[in-house]
Amino acid sequence: MTALVDRQKILAAAGSDKELAYKLRTYSGRVRFDLPEGAFDLVVEDGVPARAEEVHADLAADVIFSAPAEFWSTAFSAAVPPAGYESCVVGMTRGLRIVGDFGGTVAPWQSGWARLYQVVRETVAGAPVRKPFQDPFRETDNAVGRYVYVSANGQEARIYYETSGHGPIPLLLQATAGADGRQYRHLLADPRMQERFTMYAYDLPYHGKSLPPIGVRWWEETYRPGRDGLINWVVAIADTLGLDNPYFMGCSVGGQLALDLAAERGDRFGAFISLNGWYGNPPLFDGFSNDMFRTPSIADSYAPALNFGATAPQAPEPNAHETYWIYRSAFPGIYAGDNDYFAYEHDLKENGHKIDAHAKPVYVVTGEYDPASDDDVNGGPAVEKFIPGAKFVKVAGLGHFAPCDDPIGFGDAIVPILDEVIAKAASAGQS
Repeated sequence: MTALVDRQKILAAAGSDKELAYKLRTYSGRVRFDLPEGAFDLVVEDGVPARAEEVHADLAADVIFSAPAEFWSTAFSAAVPPAGYESCVVGMTRGLRIVGDFGGTVAPWQSGWARLYQVVRETVAGAPVRKPFQDPFRETDNAVGRYVYVSANGQEARIYYETSGHGPIPLLLQATAGADGRQYRHLLADPRMQERFTMYAYDLPYHGKSLPPIGVRWWEETYRPGRDGLINWVVAIADTLGLDNPYFMGCSVGGQLALDLAAERGDRFGAFISLNGWYGNPPLFDGFSNDMFRTPSIADSYAPALNFGATAPQAPEPNAHETYWIYRSAFPGIYAGDNDYFAYEHDLKENGHKIDAHAKPVYVVTGEYDPASDDDVNGGPAVEKFIPGAKFVKVAGLGHFAPCDDPIGFGDAIVPILDEVIAKAASAGQS
């Protein structure tokens, strides 16, 4: 690996990268890469790496990238990285560490450190070829937005939702933690989906265009919806819209909800499609605390920057950045509250026995670049293993935010899967 790491080539690439300069703007300092063949420093001046230097004992680095030798050899092995090495965020689950003053340096410029990791990795190994941006559904991009008053958990909220399609099956679409229905804008416009479903992409209270519930003094309390609270809102939305036996499809926190709805409210829905959902609690990287996403001294941009790192390496660049934009426009602390449920409160070891996947289809669909894909103990494969009748599908090339960061690839993958779900639901209804 020594011959592959050309420090001057890295400096040239990093020093000319406009995205890096923008994301590291106003930062000046010393960044160290602690590689097996020898560490080196990049000296950054107002966001732009200006010099590559040998490490000197009397010159401390503000930020240090460190990892086991195996991590670097794998990360530098190919332009298309193996899952788990495509970004510094997922790399933290494989031993990568970004060490420094967390509140003062690491968190505020997390987007910059993420970009710097990409520049270094791609300078050494080559860059994966991203799919071109496509917008083929302009003529059918006809979703209609509406508001409806919904009551749940002893509260009332003015809920925003967008609907499209004329198919016979109602389909509720739940976004990822802290996000909203904008993540499904391409799916709502897909004529294949419009023929099969009447779709409803809603914003939960506190999300997107749905404000906090009426009368709640939200400025005095921490947002903590809890599993049952989220379930109750989803059921109440379906009831208020008058949906008969709707299918439910959600991603990430929505994927967890799909599985918990199958366990707790299997009677209310016709099928459950969990995108990147887990059987048990997802394993988290060392030192993780969900409270960091609701702590005022930690930059609000930190959580969106981490989520950007979970987009797929081949996803179209504009779509990947749109995923970040949606997260960046959310109110602080909402992602943290949803993530409490995603990371700690969902666990089918406790209620998975309630799921009847023979009566109602239960599918877990994960992307190749989602950690749930290969976790046989807690991830998607475990749902199929431990829930009789449930089915697990792994889709090559997709990541955690597939409906948003690779909507065309996601649509091409999910339509035939949903056709299988429709057929299975019809068969179950006839038996």
